[in-house]
Amino acid sequence: MSSAGEFIFIPAGPFLMGTVVGTHQSKTDEEEPQRQIMLDDFYIGRYPVTAAQYQSFVSKTGRSTPRYQSDVRFNSSLMPIVGVTWYDAVAFCDWLSTENNQNFRLPTEAEWEKSARGVDGRQYIWGDQWKPNQANFAESSFKQLVQVGFYEKNVSPYGCQDMVGNCYQWCSDWFHSETYKYSPNINPKGAKDGRRKVIRGGSWNTKGKFSGRCANRAAHPPDQAPNWIGFRLAIDEFC
Repeated sequence: MSSAGEFIFIPAGPFLMGTVVGTHQSKTDEEEPQRQIMLDDFYIGRYPVTAAQYQSFVSKTGRSTPRYQSDVRFNSSLMPIVGVTWYDAVAFCDWLSTENNQNFRLPTEAEWEKSARGVDGRQYIWGDQWKPNQANFAESSFKQLVQVGFYEKNVSPYGCQDMVGNCYQWCSDWFHSETYKYSPNINPKGAKDGRRKVIRGGSWNTKGKFSGRCANRAAHPPDQAPNWIGFRLAIDEFC
């Protein structure tokens, strides 16, 4: 399938989303309360979209090359694409959908968290204990992106690679600090509007012990394209 990559099936059912009040030393109000969420089944990309995948989109559509593709720290073909806005990511999904007669999209915040966390409410994708050598965060020696799949143990219970570290990943939702207090428990899609879009997973320049937690929430203006945000694909079903 043209430029789509591999996908992981995430089965329908409940999972624990968010953070239990008072269980973390740092401020986690935006992740509270923890609650059980029910999602329909879906597929999510095994890896974030790579620079090579995105270059196919640029070559065929004439869309601007992301600014950091001239920087050797971020431009290897097998590194995740960064330096793309939320709108660029959506445009890639739309183009890829047309190319393959599918309906690719960005994952919702809830879909992202279930894909990373599984159903048991674990703190990190590998369990409840922080392990500094499991993913590419500021604690590592690289101080830049690495190729997708570089950390073999950075894998979620479902088999998704690089859900945390290396680069944050755009989600479809608008961010609101109190989303968890009012959003539905079945297939939530976030706030109706806002100024920032949800990003998840932490990056090469953030402290992983906090930002690498499955429940950690962050957000960024959708028209900005820093060198620490990329994205991965999702789809409800294949045609």
